[in-house]
Order: sequence, then structure tokens, then C-alpha cells
Amino acid sequence: MILIGFLIIIFAIIFELLKMKKETEKEHFKGGAVIMIGPIPIILSTDPKSAKILILLAIILVFSLIILMAFFKIW
Repeated sequence: MILIGFLIIIFAIIFELLKMKKETEKEHFKGGAVIMIGPIPIILSTDPKSAKILILLAIILVFSLIILMAFFKIW
């Protein structure tokens, strides 16, 4: 039963990716992602402007986590 659920999810993801590829062939989209591994952010972006925004958001996130950890004395 669990295997069937995983297969449905995999097919849905593939279907959505193919659908998105057809829609974006005419348009160019911009975006990015931040992967946080501990306090170290890894920035993935399609253009420099998105990367700058993501770097700023990652810095804000790191500092807010440091403040929260200091406030609750987690370390």
C-alpha cells in the first residue's frame, strides 16, 4: 500500500514538471531557494537579483535564530 502511495506521488511530480516545462517554454521565470544546513545557507538562484534577495533573507534568518537561541538560552 505504501509503495502505491509513493508511486502516485512520483507520477504526480513528473506530470507537474512536464506541464510546467510546456508552460515555461515561452516565458522565462526567475526564482531561487535557500537550503539551510545549520547556520550555513546555500543559495540557489536563476539570476543575480534573486540571489541578492535570498542572501538578505538568509542573513535575516540566521540572525533571528541567533537572537532566539540567546533569548531562550538553547546553547
